[in-house]
Amino acid sequence: MSQQKTYRAIRHDIVRQKQADNSSAVHHPDEKINQIHKVLDGQLKDASILELFAGRGNCTRHYEKYGKVHCYDKKYLKTGDSFREYHRLIADNKIYDVIDLDPYGFPNRLFPDIYLLIENGFLFVTMPKPFVNIMNGITRTHMISYYDEHNPPLDKILETYVNWGLCHWREVQVIDVVDCNSIWRIALSVKKVKATEYTGVKNRPHEESVAPPPDNQLELF
Repeated sequence: MSQQKTYRAIRHDIVRQKQADNSSAVHHPDEKINQIHKVLDGQLKDASILELFAGRGNCTRHYEKYGKVHCYDKKYLKTGDSFREYHRLIADNKIYDVIDLDPYGFPNRLFPDIYLLIENGFLFVTMPKPFVNIMNGITRTHMISYYDEHNPPLDKILETYVNWGLCHWREVQVIDVVDCNSIWRIALSVKKVKATEYTGVKNRPHEESVAPPPDNQLELF
């Protein structure tokens, strides 16, 4: 006897089918494109742009107006798994002016190390609204590990993005948020800062080095 699908499973199948059909109801291309132009117009020229989870390129041709786009997408472009590729790019010391994170799920696994790929530019993030999703125990624990609660509000998420920047001495500012039904589209400015200047702490001058005593003069405690 076949087991009936749960509401969660049915809803998941519907969303996945819409994703496969490149439906604007789940991809929100117009909202994303409008935000890209709103943030980048007049800001960049000949930029280096990293687009992770590029999908079928709804946004790629618009990013191309601002510079060269490096696209990664496992399913559609066959250019590699975005989660793995960004680790390789970090190891290669790559730096970009613009980074776009647009996974179907939560982008949390990319933080805070994604900031190592940008020193002075803009970061676009697609963040699913936690309260829209039907969470199981695994997802709840995942969210708690990143945000200290399973259903963080937008303010808490934005505050966490800003704080994560300081893990790698990046000053992060929220410059735009677009509400797209089940997701938020977030635009951040990122600037690398010196730890001493940011915190107001001065390095102590090097003290004169003192040679250690000979072995036979070491005190025993």
